[in-house]
Amino acid sequence: MREFRYNPRWALCWLSAGLAALAALIFLLPSVENPVSSDTAQIIAFALFIAPVGAIIYGFLGFTGSLSTPWLLISGSATAVLGGLVIYFFHSDITGAYLLLMLFLADALRIIAAASFGFALAHYVSSPGTALLVACVAALADIFSVLAGPTHALIRGNSPALQFLLLVFPSFGHPFGFALGASDFIFLALFSALGLLLNLRYPLTLLSCCIAAFLALVGGFLLERPLPALPFISLAFIVANADLILSRKRS
Repeated sequence: MREFRYNPRWALCWLSAGLAALAALIFLLPSVENPVSSDTAQIIAFALFIAPVGAIIYGFLGFTGSLSTPWLLISGSATAVLGGLVIYFFHSDITGAYLLLMLFLADALRIIAAASFGFALAHYVSSPGTALLVACVAALADIFSVLAGPTHALIRGNSPALQFLLLVFPSFGHPFGFALGASDFIFLALFSALGLLLNLRYPLTLLSCCIAAFLALVGGFLLERPLPALPFISLAFIVANADLILSRKRS
């Protein structure tokens, strides 16, 4: 495992740009009518939000590259609690700019929390072979959880806990358009960090995992049922680095 050296100012630029883009989309998209057919507009919304998430994770990993695992866990816990408090104090009668502000704070804080936890967990993975095992286990666990396990039960029962476990994003004309699980962001950050720390293809890994999350959203939308995103993200990590992982396992 290597220590990645990053220009903190450049990383802060990426992080700030990602947060600014996320805020702009959350505040503007609900007031914009569908520019095309409703199905196409929803898919465009998926792509629009995945892009700033990638920028936030890219900048965050660079900006916090020198932090130790305990500090990353503290950062993740603090931002997760703050994001949870925003959701806890949310009321159904809140509308307008205040609603969108709370949505932005809840999403931004929990994306940063997920990136903190993902980067911290990556420090415990010491080899590409272990990373491959993590990817396979995470994919299988998510498939079970969404199709027949805890996530399935929470969705069927419309559990109030879902509002803490899901990050909600607007779409054209609607403040509540679609959602992704917080665990999806944790593993997106985890696999991106592994691409960085294990000297794999870091930029390609991050890009591939973001595209995979987008494809999971599109697939679930077209099939009209929630799809587990982690198998897509795990497969993207494996495909982006398969030759490097195999060559190092043989050596």
